[in-house]
Amino acid sequence: MSTTDDSYLVAKDKTADIPLREKWWRILDNYKVGIIPLPFFILAGVLILLDCLEGKLPSDIVVMVATLAFFGFACGEFGKRLPLIGKMGAAAICATFIPSALVHYGLLPDVVVESTTKFYKSTNILYLYICCIIVGSIMSMNRQVLIQGFLRIFIPMLCGEIVGMLVGMGVGMALGLEPFQIFFFLILPIMAGGVGEGAIPLSMGYAAILHMEQGVALGRILPIVMLGSLTAIVIAGLLNQLGKRYPHLTGEGSLMPSKQGDSGMNAVEK
Repeated sequence: MSTTDDSYLVAKDKTADIPLREKWWRILDNYKVGIIPLPFFILAGVLILLDCLEGKLPSDIVVMVATLAFFGFACGEFGKRLPLIGKMGAAAICATFIPSALVHYGLLPDVVVESTTKFYKSTNILYLYICCIIVGSIMSMNRQVLIQGFLRIFIPMLCGEIVGMLVGMGVGMALGLEPFQIFFFLILPIMAGGVGEGAIPLSMGYAAILHMEQGVALGRILPIVMLGSLTAIVIAGLLNQLGKRYPHLTGEGSLMPSKQGDSGMNAVEK
């Protein structure tokens, strides 16, 4: 028998000698849907299916977190594995739009839709989620880097906001739209952010100031917010691919390159 065959047998024997517990942990570490290990993902899917067949899906936080994680990560994993666009933010796009399409076309069980709607309306979990993201992102950054980085990007960011407003107003007026509608229902919703931190608070404010129903205001704001989010995801994906192809154009995730790194790079170049 050849040496290759011998090495194969040795590797096979080593694999066979791995304890069952270690094999289990390897499965949990290497096979995941999103951040959920595959066995737990399958278990969550089975439990959700059983609840749907019984027609009773509890709307408490434990069940709803598992349900939202199951469907969200499934859609994200599907988008991530799409050819070409999978590397340009398709995971976030699919996680955002596929659930809406499933509800619109009636492809999700009614019990899932009803329980999810009840959960969101009764707990306002979206506000907690947004606060955790914003505060967690800020608190996880180095204080010195955060202050210096903010001082560096404040002027360009402010200029970008002003130019964006002027361009938006110009394009809208060229299309014959009213300046009031352009600014408050097109430009401002996009600049305000996403759905939870942008569209919903704005719709509440518009409803109180303009004496209109919040649902009507949200219906006018939400499409442009989703379009802006979709555009931002695609552009971010393209910029990410550009940075990977040309590393000198990006900071590799660092807001401010360290001086030691710069001196080290200069020394290497010399």
